[in-house]
Amino acid sequence: MLGTKMKFTKRHWFTLALIGSVHFASAICISLQAPFYPPELVLHGLSMFQAESKGATATEYGFVFGVFELVSFICSPLIGKYVNVIGPKFLLKSGLFVAGICSMLFGFLHFAEGHAEFIGLSFAIRIVESVGASAATTAAFSITAAVFPDCVATTFVSSNRATLEVFYGLGYIVGPMIGGLLFSLGGFALPFLVVGCVLLLDGLIICLVLPSLDSDRKTTRKERKVPSIRRVFEIDHVLVSSVIDQACPTKLKGEINL
Repeated sequence: MLGTKMKFTKRHWFTLALIGSVHFASAICISLQAPFYPPELVLHGLSMFQAESKGATATEYGFVFGVFELVSFICSPLIGKYVNVIGPKFLLKSGLFVAGICSMLFGFLHFAEGHAEFIGLSFAIRIVESVGASAATTAAFSITAAVFPDCVATTFVSSNRATLEVFYGLGYIVGPMIGGLLFSLGGFALPFLVVGCVLLLDGLIICLVLPSLDSDRKTTRKERKVPSIRRVFEIDHVLVSSVIDQACPTKLKGEINL
């Protein structure tokens, strides 16, 4: 019923906060290195830890930034199609662990010797990190619907999805600020180590406190018919918003270094 109101328990609020933290941390992964990975900053006049110190061009490290969203665009529909087969809780945990480990590995890129090694490892880590973050955020939406089954047909879904998008937007905004602050305190590795630890801790908390969703997964897998991924690409608004959403940050980065 549209007019039905659900009484939230402390566990419901905690679950929402936990899923919101997943979106927040996943968004930080995208924008964290924006202030110091490009060649604009030098750490106290020492050898540069940024891309240019390894001989990388603006085009190359631009692709390192963009490949995260490209991989997310490609794999998210696939993950969404099979999330009920794999299991949303397992997908959420594994996605957070993969993203956290990759974030920590990215912090050691300044030890790479030579241009090819630096760029190649940057691409490889960002691609795997994107798969993990995409798996976590996709599973988070499925878990929200499973934890609140009585509200699936109400306006709660719309408001809750908007709330999760707010968490994602906040993470995208504060990512460069957190990255710049930690970089100034501890150098290139510290921002990635801190964010990686936060992602791993988030995954550990989910393992301990999130209720099992195995029964919901089995029922959904048998009874629910998953639509074709092709249907997504037939929606005009999806294609337009995808292009605009990625073009705007690229333009703003060139103008105000975001």
